[in-house]
Amino acid sequence: MISLFDTLRNKKKQYDIASCLLLTGESGSGKTELAKYYLKKNPTVEFDDRTHIPVLHFELKSISTPLEFLRLLLIAVGDPQQGLGARNQSELYARLVTLIKVTGIELLILDEIQVIIERRSAKVVTGIADLFKDLIKDTKIPIVFMGMPWSKYLVDSNQQLKRRIAYRYMIPPYRISQKTFSDDYRRLLKMLANAYGFTGVMELHEFSIALRFFSATNGNLSSTVNLIRDASIMSKEEDKARDQSLFSDVITSYGIEDEFNAFILPLEKLELRELIIHSDWHFGYKANKNSIIDAEYATYGVTTNRKIYTIDGVA
Repeated sequence: MISLFDTLRNKKKQYDIASCLLLTGESGSGKTELAKYYLKKNPTVEFDDRTHIPVLHFELKSISTPLEFLRLLLIAVGDPQQGLGARNQSELYARLVTLIKVTGIELLILDEIQVIIERRSAKVVTGIADLFKDLIKDTKIPIVFMGMPWSKYLVDSNQQLKRRIAYRYMIPPYRISQKTFSDDYRRLLKMLANAYGFTGVMELHEFSIALRFFSATNGNLSSTVNLIRDASIMSKEEDKARDQSLFSDVITSYGIEDEFNAFILPLEKLELRELIIHSDWHFGYKANKNSIIDAEYATYGVTTNRKIYTIDGVA
C-alpha cells in the first residue's frame, strides 16, 4: 500500500493523471494507522511564504451535506476563513480547489468514508459522490478513499466517480485455518514482541501462545496490538513478570471472566473465530431503516495434540 500511495503521487507529478484508490477493511484492520504512518513519512513543510502539504489525511466524522464536507475539508487544508465567508457552495468549492493547488497537495486520503452512507439519504450520498468526482476532475489530485467494506457503495453510486477509482483493495483478515496464521499472524506477534520489549523474555509467536492471542482477539490487528501494549504497560506499572499470567491479568482487567480468558483456559478449551464474510450495509433494512450487516465467522477448536479443527462453519 505504501508503494501504491507513492505510485499515485508519481502518476500525478509526472503524467498529470489522477488515479484513485478504494482501500477497505474491517474495523481494526490497520487502515488509519497505515495513513498515519504514511503521513509521518511525508510531513507538512512550512516555508516563509507558504505551507506545502504533500499528503493530507482527513478523517471524516459525521458529514450530513456536501456543504458541511467542504467546510470541514477547508479547515483541514488551512483555510484562513475556516470554511466561512462564502455566499454559497460554489464559492466554497472554488476556494477549496485553489487552496489544494496552492498548498501543493499530492495525495488526499479520505478516511472513514462509510460515515457518509450511515443514516444518510440516497440524495445526500449521491451529492457527496458528485462532489468527489468534481474534486478529482478539477484538481487532478489522486484520492485514497478508505473505510469499512460497504464504502464501495459510495464510490459505485456515481458512474463517473467509479470510473476514476483505478485501484481497489480490501485488507484481508488473519486466518487460523490457512497458512496466513503461521506466516503472517505469528510474524506479527514476533515483530510486536520486539517492539514492546518481550523478545528474549517470552516468545509471543510460539504456536500455543499465538493460538491464545488469536482466540483473545479473533486475529484482529488493532486488538492484538492493544493487548500487547497494555501488557507492556501493566508490567512496568505493577512490576509484573512478562509471562503468560501477565496477559491473563490484562484480559481480566478488560472485564472478561476466567471461563472465557484465553490465557487461562487449556488449549483444547479455546475457541478461535475466523472472519469469513465481511460486514456489509443493507439499504432499506427493516422498515426503511438502514442497517449494518454483521460480519460472519467460522469457529475452530484445538485438539490436545495442537491440531486445528472446525466447530462451526459460520457463527
